[in-house]
Order: sequence, then C-alpha cells, then structure tokens
Amino acid sequence: MTPVFNLKRVFKAPQSLVWACWTQQAHMQAWFTPPGSATKLIHFDCSPGGYTFYSMTTVANDEADHDCAQGEAGNVMYGKSQYHEVNPEDKIVYLNSFADAEGNPIAHPMAPGWPLFLHTRITFRTVEGGTEMDLTWVPYEATEAEAKTFGENLDGCRQGWTSSLDGLDTYLAGQS
Repeated sequence: MTPVFNLKRVFKAPQSLVWACWTQQAHMQAWFTPPGSATKLIHFDCSPGGYTFYSMTTVANDEADHDCAQGEAGNVMYGKSQYHEVNPEDKIVYLNSFADAEGNPIAHPMAPGWPLFLHTRITFRTVEGGTEMDLTWVPYEATEAEAKTFGENLDGCRQGWTSSLDGLDTYLAGQS
C-alpha cells in the first residue's frame, strides 16, 4: 500500500488571499521558505503546464531552527513543481521534485531512496473562521523501496510543512 502524507490547516484569512499566496509569485516569495533558509523563486508559472523552479539556500542564523535547515550556511538545494491542475481558489495539483541547478529532476540530495516525484494536491475551502487548506503528498511512480522510505519519513514531512505553513500564517496575519 502506498503511503500518503496529509496535512490540514485552517488559516484566519479569506480563501482568495490564501489562494493568492500559493499562486502569485510576490506572495509566495514572501512566505515559502523553511526556517534557516532563504528561498528564491527562479521561475514562477502557476498554471496548467507551467512550473515553479526555486532554490533554497541555508543561511547562518543563530535563531534558526537548525533541525529544519538543510545543513551548513551556503548550501543550496533546488526544487521544481510541475503544475497539472490549477482550479481558481479551489485546487492545485502538481508533481514536486528536487532538481539540479538547471531544473532537471534529481534524487533527494540528503535522503537516498526518496521518491523522485511526489504527487501534490492542495485544496482550499472557506470554513468558519477562515480558509481550510488540505495538502496531500503521494509518491508518484515510486518503487516499493522508495514508497517505504517516504512512509518512514512522514514525521519529517509534517515538521517541514508545518514550519513552512507557520510562515504562511505569519505572512497572512501581516496582510490584514
């Protein structure tokens, strides 16, 4: 059975603003970075058939959560999201992968055996008090061993996404 990572979160902001934070470059650039890193959106096209290509550089910061940082200051990792579905204010579906400096998919630089691609589905809906976001990650075209590695690291997925979404929460609070 293929492991599934799922995370739901309610943001105290209107659905249109939460949606914009995922689909507009200026918003995403402001929040999409884990603690201890600096993110640069190198290419951003959140439309069906488009892609986002980004770098995350580890920064020296004594206050950073070093468990979330990707190693020593100056280390650079790249990622790419290839969009398949973008339904306005409702749903985003994309394949996510680590990438080399040219944007080609590569194996996870720190986790041998990690799936090359993760199928990502994010839905948004208005609920009392704000917007519920429901994020799901599933290994895509993964071997049994890769799926097993993914399944053994769901806590790390939760930690990473939670820290990034904490940044979104903070950003949204400043937009009101």
